[in-house]
Amino acid sequence: MTPPRPGGACVVDLPAGYEDDAPRHAGFGALLAAVLNDPRCGGAARRASTAGWLTRHQLGARTSSFAYWAADPADLMPLLDVMKRTRLPSGPAGEAVLDELRARQIAAIEGRGAAPLTLLGQLLERAARRTPDTDPRGTAGTLAAVSTADLNQAIETLLARARVHRDHPSTAARPGEPPEQPIARDRAGAGAGAGTTGDPAPDSHWRGALEIATHPGCDARVALRLPIRPPGPDLLPLTVERLGNGPNGRLHHALRHRHHLAYGFTAAYWHEPGSSSIGATATVAPQHAAAALRVLDHTVRQLARGADPHETDLARRRCRAENLAALDGPFGAVDDLRRQDLGEPTVRQRLTAMAEITEIPGLTFLARPPAAAALGPFTQEQRRQLTDVYQEIQ
Repeated sequence: MTPPRPGGACVVDLPAGYEDDAPRHAGFGALLAAVLNDPRCGGAARRASTAGWLTRHQLGARTSSFAYWAADPADLMPLLDVMKRTRLPSGPAGEAVLDELRARQIAAIEGRGAAPLTLLGQLLERAARRTPDTDPRGTAGTLAAVSTADLNQAIETLLARARVHRDHPSTAARPGEPPEQPIARDRAGAGAGAGTTGDPAPDSHWRGALEIATHPGCDARVALRLPIRPPGPDLLPLTVERLGNGPNGRLHHALRHRHHLAYGFTAAYWHEPGSSSIGATATVAPQHAAAALRVLDHTVRQLARGADPHETDLARRRCRAENLAALDGPFGAVDDLRRQDLGEPTVRQRLTAMAEITEIPGLTFLARPPAAAALGPFTQEQRRQLTDVYQEIQ
């Protein structure tokens, strides 16, 4: 028998994320989370700092999720009541705390392009979608419009509607705490299996373009994203693992062994109702960027062919390891119970579904222009080469 995991964890979901921010208060959700995570504002943050709890925060499109772990699960029972006591101090002291939190958030916004992979992801998103290029953390102007009263009122309003998920559900909820029961999944999880048959509805937000940006350094990074007909929620992760994020995937073989272009690469997929896509990135010398983009396109499009049994088995093993890793750590168990509460597949359900898949079918690519991005210290000639390759792969 597996020994019980020490300690216990709890997740509190507030029913508002960055997409719920009013335009003039963009970044409000992130700033609110900073207040709830600051020990100077009391509440759970202060309790966590003095009691040695582990904490985590994740800001989503429609939720702001706070996780806490304590050696004694009973310490977390009054957690929601404790969080409700969070407040910015009154008067000049509260204004000083808010000014500091604003400054931290503005510094993070201004430094978001410092990490090349982060900037590459933003370029690729801009190339793929006809959506505003905004930061969920807002701007200096929108953050300046948020007051201490706004934040304190939001704490009171949102915590009254919070949902609690625990990895020790046998302990009864305190009076006044919302019942721990399944709730409707948010927009990101809704309709996960939609579009698996027939033609998908047109994605009005898909753009398909090439974005190139100059960035200092000795390396360049290129990325490609292709719209697809969704193969189903269980097949999409397996299909990505055919590309592979390690030495046994197709990207490693194509980029490193066959063409000698790159050692660094990633593969990923994007899925939401009405839109699915798959893609890959590579880190290369600037003079190899155009060639790497062509290889990425060829390698990804080869997924139109089905996988052989050996490749299917490798993909299943990699997905299994990734799912099991999601259960590790102090928040692994409570995250899985949260998935169950939200009506999303748990790790066990994912593993069961993948184990029953004996064949990975080929992808169906949609007749829409690809999204491509390139970041690096490019010369004008290298930019022209990238443009030529993009025209070639359209």
